[in-house]
Amino acid sequence: MLFKEHFTLAALPLAMITAACSGTGAQHQPVLSAEPGPAYSADLEQCRALAKSQGLWNPETRTQTLIGAGVGAMAGMADDVTGTAEGALAGAAVGSAAGAVAGAADMRNTRRDILIECLRDRGHPVAG
Repeated sequence: MLFKEHFTLAALPLAMITAACSGTGAQHQPVLSAEPGPAYSADLEQCRALAKSQGLWNPETRTQTLIGAGVGAMAGMADDVTGTAEGALAGAAVGSAAGAVAGAADMRNTRRDILIECLRDRGHPVAG
């Protein structure tokens, strides 16, 4: 039963992160250094779709989540004076959530970079 409770504690933040970050980066409002061309609006939507197509739970995010769980479990075991697995499970839950947040932040930056580069490739004066 203890594992199930800690698994639920880990799964809830991960689900919330996924929901909160699903469109991040792709919704970036680019800064233009000049007036946009007539196709800017259509290109912006197409480039946003391209950026958003990059999955939030990519291999890097999954790796960061697993590393966070491992580090958290070790920290939890070291801090647990009862000698049970409870500290390790709690640490793994917190660590996996922290790793997922870090991975989601990286993906946000990647999506923003894809959006900007896509618009620049289409000839728009994007400064950032």
